[in-house]
Amino acid sequence: MIPLHVKRKFLSCLLVVCPFGNLLAQLQITFPTSRLVFQRNNANQGTVSVTGYCPGNATQIRAQLTVRQGGAATGWIVLDNAPQTGVFQGAFTGVTGGWYNLEVKAFSGTTEITSTSMDRIGVGEVFITAGQSNSWGANCYSGQATDDRVSIINYWTGQAGQFTESALPFTVSHADLSTGINNTGMFPGAYLYVWGALGDRLINQLGVPVMFYGASYSGTNSKHWVNSANGIESWGSLSQNMPYRVLGATILHYLKRTGVRGVLWHQGEGDNYYQSYADYVNNINTVIDKSRQQLGFGNLSWVVSRVSYIPASLGSEYVNHETDPNIIAAQNTLAGYQNNWPGPATDGMIYPNYRKQDYYHLHFDADDCPALINVWSQALPVSYFTSTQPSLPTRTILLTTGYVFPFTTSPGQSVQVPYFSRVPTRGNNQYQVDIMTQAGCYLATLATGTSNPLSVTLPGWANGRYRFRVRSTSPANTGELSEPITINGSGSGLPSPLPPNRLISTRDGFWNDPSVWSCGWLPSLIDTAELKHSVTVPTGYQAQVGLLQQNSGSKLIYQSGGRLRLGN
Repeated sequence: MIPLHVKRKFLSCLLVVCPFGNLLAQLQITFPTSRLVFQRNNANQGTVSVTGYCPGNATQIRAQLTVRQGGAATGWIVLDNAPQTGVFQGAFTGVTGGWYNLEVKAFSGTTEITSTSMDRIGVGEVFITAGQSNSWGANCYSGQATDDRVSIINYWTGQAGQFTESALPFTVSHADLSTGINNTGMFPGAYLYVWGALGDRLINQLGVPVMFYGASYSGTNSKHWVNSANGIESWGSLSQNMPYRVLGATILHYLKRTGVRGVLWHQGEGDNYYQSYADYVNNINTVIDKSRQQLGFGNLSWVVSRVSYIPASLGSEYVNHETDPNIIAAQNTLAGYQNNWPGPATDGMIYPNYRKQDYYHLHFDADDCPALINVWSQALPVSYFTSTQPSLPTRTILLTTGYVFPFTTSPGQSVQVPYFSRVPTRGNNQYQVDIMTQAGCYLATLATGTSNPLSVTLPGWANGRYRFRVRSTSPANTGELSEPITINGSGSGLPSPLPPNRLISTRDGFWNDPSVWSCGWLPSLIDTAELKHSVTVPTGYQAQVGLLQQNSGSKLIYQSGGRLRLGN
């Protein structure tokens, strides 16, 4: 016999047409997670997005941020005034920099039905460290944080690049060595090194939480970085788009969600003697441009260290050339570019006073950590935070698509598409993989399932550059695009017929010029066209579109006999 209370819940579920499991579900937060830090703006305010599961009969979700340390309490707000059959989503805006506890309550009408909480949510400063071995570092007790407000994702495999984008970590930890001196690292690849203690210094200076990601790769020079940033999948002993992917994957899956202040870049030793001033500037500036394009919002700040030291014991070319003024000059130039900043200059920190434990006296060691903490702290004064602009998300991002390999393939081949989801999915959810043009226009849906990664067979018509996009179906959530791959085939490059799309004008020009439109083809009666420029329908030409939208300042100009047909 079914108990009476279960019968009542089942009947209620039928009345509101919701899944049985969702009605019984408790309130659960799927984003953010404890200790995660959101980037603030220069007015000391940030946005905290919140999403999760709720009972299926919930009609409103309320939430508040209470002060744990610093900041200002928000009071109760309506986070979601219409949760959708067991899932909710909303955001706090204008949250003062600080360390908070999050409380969430679900209501059915005016009755509170359940509540939950999460401690330690930060609004403050987010950094990603990157470079070669003296950024990768070594663990040292003096480099761990004592302040509770310094966060990392503790992820340690012993070597950069040993992570999979179908199983990314999302447990944020305090930046200390509590798990042991040999297995504390910062995702996706670095020792804790000096960064926890640097976080302490920054908190003393700024009064807000700090979070670090570590994206370094030992033994790499600027050519390794620029080639991988340019989409070369393998370079010498490197594979899977290393070293750039340690940085790129962090941008795609984490910084797009939280925002970021800047990249703390320490690299240049591997370029001593072998790269000119111009080569180094061009190489690293290409990497900077790639990181900014990949993030997609803001003008990602880079703090560029001035480093080139290689001991003469490592090669005859370094005799009387242990430092390289060309590399230092290039780094000074890069540090002077818009929204960048000069980092530490460490070429003078050499043996016998420093680098004593390393056999070749090249690498900094645990004994050097206090001095390195000092020089990094000095390189990030208050003026850095007032003179540069952080990169802040413009919307809540819950689903991101990872790198797809190989970067060059052919039709009929199978590829694996990984993704990272914080979507509070229902039991009937499926993930779908779309193939898109490089510009981001939808072409076809290639796979549906619940596995991660999803296996995709490339279509016969594919011939060119493409991206992938993963979507959830319940609730519907569209993910961020993957990095592009090349498919070499003999097909047309596009499916026939073309699916509906949103085409946006990219410049002034004639309607019948495909290069005027974002997808690279002309609008049809199933498309939406958005005008942002002056577009002319030429003499005697009949343009067509399903729906036309015009932005302020745009113009649609008709020459003699020019016409526009709108879809039904």
